[in-house]
Amino acid sequence: MNEVVINLDNCAREPIHIPGTIQPHGLLFVLREPDLHILQVSENVEVMLGIPAENLLDQPLSKFLNAAQIAKVQFALDSVDPRDNNPVELGLSTAKGDAQLDGFVHRHDGFSYLEFEPASLAEGARFLDFYRKITHLTTALHAASSLPSLLSEATGGISAMTGFDRVMIYRFAESGEGEVIAETAVGSMDPYLGLWYPASDIPEQARRLYVLNPIRNVVDVDFTPVPVVPVINPESNRPVDMTYSGLRSVSPIHCEYLRNMGVAASMSVSILLDGKLWGLIACHHRSAHYVPYETRKACTFIGQVLSGEIARRQQMDEASYQSHTTATQAKLMQLMAGSSNPLLGLVNSSPTLLDLIPAEGAAVVQGDKAHLLGDTPGYDDVMDLVSLLKQNDVPTTFVTKSLKNHFPLTDRMRDTASGLIALQVERDPATYALFFRPEVTQTVFWGGNPEKPVEASEDGFRLSPRKSFEAWKEEVSGQSLPWRKNEILAAQELRNLITVVAFGK
Repeated sequence: MNEVVINLDNCAREPIHIPGTIQPHGLLFVLREPDLHILQVSENVEVMLGIPAENLLDQPLSKFLNAAQIAKVQFALDSVDPRDNNPVELGLSTAKGDAQLDGFVHRHDGFSYLEFEPASLAEGARFLDFYRKITHLTTALHAASSLPSLLSEATGGISAMTGFDRVMIYRFAESGEGEVIAETAVGSMDPYLGLWYPASDIPEQARRLYVLNPIRNVVDVDFTPVPVVPVINPESNRPVDMTYSGLRSVSPIHCEYLRNMGVAASMSVSILLDGKLWGLIACHHRSAHYVPYETRKACTFIGQVLSGEIARRQQMDEASYQSHTTATQAKLMQLMAGSSNPLLGLVNSSPTLLDLIPAEGAAVVQGDKAHLLGDTPGYDDVMDLVSLLKQNDVPTTFVTKSLKNHFPLTDRMRDTASGLIALQVERDPATYALFFRPEVTQTVFWGGNPEKPVEASEDGFRLSPRKSFEAWKEEVSGQSLPWRKNEILAAQELRNLITVVAFGK
């Protein structure tokens, strides 16, 4: 009998871009171009328009749109990016006659998509009021004096625009976990500020979709999914790809996750830096909550402004650090060039290695001698560490924030050397420049136990999102503060300088 291994792989591989269903507050049409024939349609078209789905399939769009409406759709599709023309104001009335629908177009996977949602009413004075809110918020974002104030302005402004009960900024760590770093909440919403969430909460395929489509809206987690018919596109022989669809259905696992949080509606907006997912603006509501397209579009714009402001601040910090690094490197070169033993010039004069890279201790090792600076492991421990590095043939620039994870025997050094940058200048005799950071013991508060339970069901085992989101505490030890990318780059540049000045290479 084969052993059944239960893990998160099935969640991570869930094809969320091809669910075959949509949320029920709108309609979806998949069209063939250039004749705009209807290849697929959501099954709720009969409920909303009074036309059975089978009466529309393989029919021209003129089956239910007039010539003027079709001209608007065609005009939008003829643009470089059809989405720039959304909403396409078609003024389509529902079968019940109590609401109107606007159209939204995009092109993907060789087909045109026409979606309908309740028409936005942001006109006249309401539009001007809405415009003022956006202008005020973007001005406040540009004027924010710090990253915390920037993020606080963003959550507060989006909360006011959208009416969500809770708006958070969620930042991803390099290892995939996420931390809530800003929050605006109203009423009795539980505070999540400062909580961490495991990488499995937002699987990799969901992150890819957030890069491609920057906004995601779930109107009601208790919705009944509406099938798209036929299930398989008759021209592509594939399910319809809803990567860019605003109506795309939602994974049942995600809906259960939201219910367990006490959330009935949600919206997420991507924060992208250099084309990568830096974080999310995550919005929650305790009851079903429809956000009109114009408001969603404004939130997407705010997400772009926020991305730009975060990037600008990071670039300023990096430019300032780079200026300091360049000046310090030039002085270190002079000290090495003017010393009979160039490497000692890095620890015996001013500036030193510790002025180049923020660390509590540094060392230069030459053969059987070590020269220590600042708070470092003992002399013998440093020599033992160099032997370990050499024996294990680590990269010439070795970087870690948890040395004991690579070499368990070094656990005795963690008070001074949990974090290490080791620069191998020469292998024989062993010549190294070392930077040390001590252990930083910290308490991490998770949004509930990060381990997803596996529960028995009638048809076997299934993954179930955790039930409780109360803070779950974990003590983290044996790690230093992480080394920043620009610090690692400065270390690599230092190694190159040493090999040139000290060894003429």
